[in-house]
Amino acid sequence: MKPFQTGSAVFSEPEVGLRKLDLCTLTTLLVLFLVTAVSMASATSLAIVNADFSAIPVVCGGGFAYQSFGGGGDCSSPNPQQDFNATPGFGWTYLLFSGNGVTEPNSAFNPPSFVGMPFAQAAFLQDGASFVLQAIGGFSASQTYVLSFYLGSRWFSAEGDQTVQASIDNKILDTWVLTSFTPFTRETVVFTVPTDGVHTIQFEGLHFGDDTAFLSGVAINTVPEPSSLALMLAGVLGAGAARVRSAWQL
Repeated sequence: MKPFQTGSAVFSEPEVGLRKLDLCTLTTLLVLFLVTAVSMASATSLAIVNADFSAIPVVCGGGFAYQSFGGGGDCSSPNPQQDFNATPGFGWTYLLFSGNGVTEPNSAFNPPSFVGMPFAQAAFLQDGASFVLQAIGGFSASQTYVLSFYLGSRWFSAEGDQTVQASIDNKILDTWVLTSFTPFTRETVVFTVPTDGVHTIQFEGLHFGDDTAFLSGVAINTVPEPSSLALMLAGVLGAGAARVRSAWQL
């Protein structure tokens, strides 16, 4: 390999090639890492029916409706009612005879602002012992999961002081204490399950009284295992090493 001189410094051809290759290599490694990471993240979501509570429109004029209490309740009732549980595609199950339902933005129920949120409707949990649940398939006992969702409170003085609890198969994952005028905020909690298959996620309002929380944008994703991340990193480093070897062979 023929050396050559630039100013007072003398470089061999491989050294020059490596210097020219530095930025290209770093850029390539970064792109490979990001593409692989995004691919891993986007391929591991569990299927939740109606995760944003928007599949079934609210038909009552005030922009919100309680889950039907039974006995023929409808939009003309003192508390407007709609039978979400019995509507195909709703996906969730509300507790009967409690303060559960669905609201649109800017409804008479005074939800937080929906501006900039990735959903057009939200569930509400009013009073204690109000809850909504869904059985979800595809879990693996060997995986770690992260549950994420948006949570906010009633935009009205002293009527948003609700406490919300999330659980999986009645095992408590975490609890969030809200106060009135809490905007929609993305919450997350990491969890595992003991067996493969179907498990039930549940959100419950715990504070008795005229206090309401709003929930939407529910998602469950797997967390990449350390071994998977190690393999991904090894692949990226291997690609970089190959580029360096090819430079020395110029």
